[in-house]
Amino acid sequence: MRLSIAYNGVKNGIELRFSEEPIKELALLIRELGFKESLSNPKMWYVANHPAYNHFTKSLKEVLDKGDDWRTVEIQPSFSPSLENIDTDKFSVVTIYYKGEEKAETQDYVLFDSYKKVAAEIASRFAMETYGGDFKHLEVFPRNYKRKARSLFKEGKIISETPSLANSHKQTKLILNEEVSEPENEEKYTPKQEEKQKIEESKTPETTELKKPIVKEEEIETLKLRETLNEVIGELLTLEETLEGESETIIGTTLFDLEEAAEEQNDIHFKTLLLKSIQLFKDWVDDLDAPSRLIAIASMSKLTQLLDGTTILETKKKPKGKSIAKDIFSRDHIVKNVLVPAQAGEPFQSGGLYVNERDFLKIKFPELYKISDDNINKASGLELFQLSQMAHPKDFGIDVNRSTVLQEWESRGREAFKDIGFPTDLNYPYVNIHVGYKSVSPLGVEVQAHEDKHKWWAVVEHARPIADLAKGIAIIDEKLMEFVEQRLEVINSKTGKPKTDKKSKEIYSDISWQIERLEKSKQVILDYLNKDEVPEESKEQTKTKKKKTKKQKDYIDRVVAVMHIAYTESKRLSKKKIEILKEETGAPNLGMLWEAVELSWLLWYKMIYREPILFEDRLRKMEQFWNNVQPTYAYSDSSKELYKQYSTPCPIGAIIAEYTQMKTADFIFEPSAGNGLLVMGANPRITHVNEIDTNRKHSLEYQKFGRITTENAAEPFPETMHKVHDVVVTNPPFAKWEVSKFDKERISQKYFQNNLGVANNIRLEHLMSGFALYTMTDHGRAAIIIMGHIYFGADGLLAKYRPFFNWLYRHYIVDDVINMNSYKLYNRQGAVERTMLILIGGRKTQPGGVAPTQEQAPYLETIVETFSELWKRVKSHIKPTINTIIQQLKIAKT
Repeated sequence: MRLSIAYNGVKNGIELRFSEEPIKELALLIRELGFKESLSNPKMWYVANHPAYNHFTKSLKEVLDKGDDWRTVEIQPSFSPSLENIDTDKFSVVTIYYKGEEKAETQDYVLFDSYKKVAAEIASRFAMETYGGDFKHLEVFPRNYKRKARSLFKEGKIISETPSLANSHKQTKLILNEEVSEPENEEKYTPKQEEKQKIEESKTPETTELKKPIVKEEEIETLKLRETLNEVIGELLTLEETLEGESETIIGTTLFDLEEAAEEQNDIHFKTLLLKSIQLFKDWVDDLDAPSRLIAIASMSKLTQLLDGTTILETKKKPKGKSIAKDIFSRDHIVKNVLVPAQAGEPFQSGGLYVNERDFLKIKFPELYKISDDNINKASGLELFQLSQMAHPKDFGIDVNRSTVLQEWESRGREAFKDIGFPTDLNYPYVNIHVGYKSVSPLGVEVQAHEDKHKWWAVVEHARPIADLAKGIAIIDEKLMEFVEQRLEVINSKTGKPKTDKKSKEIYSDISWQIERLEKSKQVILDYLNKDEVPEESKEQTKTKKKKTKKQKDYIDRVVAVMHIAYTESKRLSKKKIEILKEETGAPNLGMLWEAVELSWLLWYKMIYREPILFEDRLRKMEQFWNNVQPTYAYSDSSKELYKQYSTPCPIGAIIAEYTQMKTADFIFEPSAGNGLLVMGANPRITHVNEIDTNRKHSLEYQKFGRITTENAAEPFPETMHKVHDVVVTNPPFAKWEVSKFDKERISQKYFQNNLGVANNIRLEHLMSGFALYTMTDHGRAAIIIMGHIYFGADGLLAKYRPFFNWLYRHYIVDDVINMNSYKLYNRQGAVERTMLILIGGRKTQPGGVAPTQEQAPYLETIVETFSELWKRVKSHIKPTINTIIQQLKIAKT
């Protein structure tokens, strides 16, 4: 095997190119060292440009070029042992755990390399050589504990050399926190394997090309993120060497967090730790000196641009109020939507501090180090909260015993909670930060209100109040859906019971337990929303009035929650069972109840649509929900009957989202939005929804759309909206257009270019579609649902609504008009009318043409019967939008 080395100056990295794919043991070694394998080429590996890696790669190349055993390659620390290198943060403290004569023992060493991966590998080899079979595991703390490092240096407790893997106590296992399989000394081939090898070697390049592994887009994105992370770590290491004092501490702490993320192999945990590192950096970036701040922001923004397309900005704004809503990080997971003390800062807000953060805390929170057992009674609620995030304050150098902190909480816990802005209502839901929404309990349960002494300290150590209760329910529903889908995989479709094999039964039992926990958590939130008592501070008449108004709006939360419990259990509720909910949930009337029910299944479909799987698989799940679980919309009034107001089935909304490519749009418009089913795939922040029905406006507000208006969509929109939306979707009411002849001619002249016959032969839905298209950009996309079916007369021309379609085809790029069997595709929305879906791919630069004839487009008479058939037809018209092409070009340039 041969090895070539290349240096990538742009990414500040080292690239290894092997002549053949490295054997398993060598690949394991370099992976443990921090090298990453190229997904597209298993012979190529890369790593950050670091002194230790430079030495190792050169030594490995020399050994392989000579044909020697790669196990003889030594890994050396990057820097020589000296007190100066400790002062400049070019070291790590290593704690080795080993088996003593009577109990487990530890020994600390200093190792002169600041890169955690390298230090861990060197220390592991040293530990195996020194302690043999007694070695258990080790911990590495880069650039921390300088005082301890100096003492270890003076005592001679230095790991300065490491044995080669071949001589490392003649071990057959490479140990680094976990055991791996035994390496084989050499590959042995059976006759069949040799023959197979010859066939592989004889393949032409073209044949080999066909065998390349399919790399998922997600894997490529993660690979790019890991490459960029190594680059950022290198840049911050360089910056750290120029700093001192507070700025050095902040960058050093950031590096520690980033390296912890870099060594995480699981992609999900990797991204969680990376997000945590970025959030902590954002919390303290303003405290860096100006030059360092600009450099650090530029480096860290490389990561945020890959994660969410944003750039880190400087901000000196202080949060308003005592507490703020935030997503916090607890070990390897994120706990969303919780309240934290606004002035606590990180790492206190997330909790679970590490002892190695002691130096950082001394610089950033000096007031805490003035607190002692004698004066803790004068500490603020905020300071008590901060002390409680430390397992033992004395370990962090603070002269306070843990027992003293607990006693202080017991004596003035309620006042301290008010001081930090935490709810003190004993029924208020708090979420456990260690397991997330699987464990939500009322405050009274957490503090053990039935006891004489309330354990307020237990709450601040292990829980946080839910910030937005409705959002909390939505988070639980999303997790419930994931578990329900996982459980379906181990259920026999015929019997509806778990499969009979042992593994399936165990999985079913475990998932059912998780679902039960989430449902209990959800019930805690619902119980709080449904409680009748009014808080003491709301007894005044004006405040009582506000409370009642708020409770009237809360009925949506309760309806959604009850319906989602039914969906979780795959139950389809009847009209009778749904309408009983009017009294239970406090819905003002049956109409508003049914609008909230429709919203509930829209939110469920949205969760399916957002799953990171192929759209065909998502559509299949939606069809299953449509056929087996979604209730039939069973409420109607005179207005709905008169105007045929039927909401769009969500699977059709999802298909339209794919056609219009809503995920890459800049500005989306729905002029007759209803409850928002047609924009289920849209980003609410960039979406303008218009709905004249105030009952439905509540649902749109619930989904937090960026702009909500209540204009009459049967009248022209303001000129300021002309050609501003790159996606327009609408399903207008089906009715006659009943205005004066003068108004018809006036509107036809301006908005329909005075096209022949339009003024006298179009309906209300055609008019509203024309107004909607007037707001679309020239290169935009639109999807319109109107009543009727396309069919041709004996003359081969369109038999119905020909003036409207002639105008449409003359001025717009009509990709398709699809007849839908609404008895099958709309039946759960209460509609039985014929409907058609019009797909618009932009505006023509020069008007021309008319609607096609039967000879030109015979397929237009075809009626689609299923969502799958509809998707197949729509999919054939999907092509990249201008926005998509621009994004792809930007990616290609990076």
